[in-house]
Amino acid sequence: MKAFHEGGFWILLVAFCSGLVISQPCNADVETLLAEINQKLPEERLKLLTEGAKKEGILYYYGATNLSDIQDLIRGFGKNYPFVDVRYTRLGGPSVVNKVITEYRAGVFNVDVLSMRGTFIPELAGKKIIARYKSPMNPVLRKGFTDSEGYLSGYYATGYTFIYNSERVKPGEVPRTYEHLLDPRWKGRLVMDREEYDWLAGMIDLIGESRAASFFRRLVEEQGLKFKRGHTLITQLVAAGEHDLLVDGYVHNAGQFKTKRAPIDFVFTNPTIVKPPSVMAIASKAPHPHAAALFLDYKLSKEGQEIMARKQSHWTARTDVKWTIEPGTELHVVSPLEWGLKYNHVRELFRKIAGP
Repeated sequence: MKAFHEGGFWILLVAFCSGLVISQPCNADVETLLAEINQKLPEERLKLLTEGAKKEGILYYYGATNLSDIQDLIRGFGKNYPFVDVRYTRLGGPSVVNKVITEYRAGVFNVDVLSMRGTFIPELAGKKIIARYKSPMNPVLRKGFTDSEGYLSGYYATGYTFIYNSERVKPGEVPRTYEHLLDPRWKGRLVMDREEYDWLAGMIDLIGESRAASFFRRLVEEQGLKFKRGHTLITQLVAAGEHDLLVDGYVHNAGQFKTKRAPIDFVFTNPTIVKPPSVMAIASKAPHPHAAALFLDYKLSKEGQEIMARKQSHWTARTDVKWTIEPGTELHVVSPLEWGLKYNHVRELFRKIAGP
């Protein structure tokens, strides 16, 4: 009788696990589960994810995106998958990473997906907090927005542009290269964000650390480059004529201010440096992995990317989605994986040159 009860117990346990294969596997982690689903043909794959997400019914998402922008995407996702309730927690930049690391150390596994700047990916991957996941959207993503291992799912990035006061800078004076900023005309008239480490990383990629550091030092020492904080604020100051040119202008700021008929204009260097992409990752112990995969795929879908490109003016990842402002230049995307490992170095170098 005892043997029967024990045997019956194990039969029930196997049956229980079999019934949960779609919603929460007993013997497979999130990464393995999603890799197995990704091996299916597209229709079967979508069916498995959809059935699993229906059973899960909810998605927990940590991110730094402002509420109005993320609500556009959540609404779009909801029209396609109305059975998933997306619960979004907005946190400031590094707070997303700090929160999930703290939770994992405590054995608390609440989050399904998280979005952040891509340079945090190496740290989270090293701590086994994020799962490798290769979205079927990856083949249409731009160079620098994804990787071969499946850690990087970049959905948009910010391009740099010179933003200048169109009333104070004559057409013939507009700089076309960074070297043009060393002309005496710009002495005392240039400004930059005080924490623009990504720009320096991009310059190092293009011309090497020694030359990039030397150039940056000349801007500071010879040209009197000024530092302030906040790209939107600095763009306003350029429009007001307090500075002639913002060295590390953000293209979306330039477009927004010009649309409002502020006296600013902008120009791209070739190649154009692009900040490390903002990325989305699936947590390695996500309680709702099927919904997580559907949401990540939607954010990289043409529909999701067009929302970000058209309504929010982002430089999105897909090659088949046009940007509201096309630079017409080659792009150099600063690698999140490479510079995530060297971020302390570039930050210290920037601060050493920029001064207090």
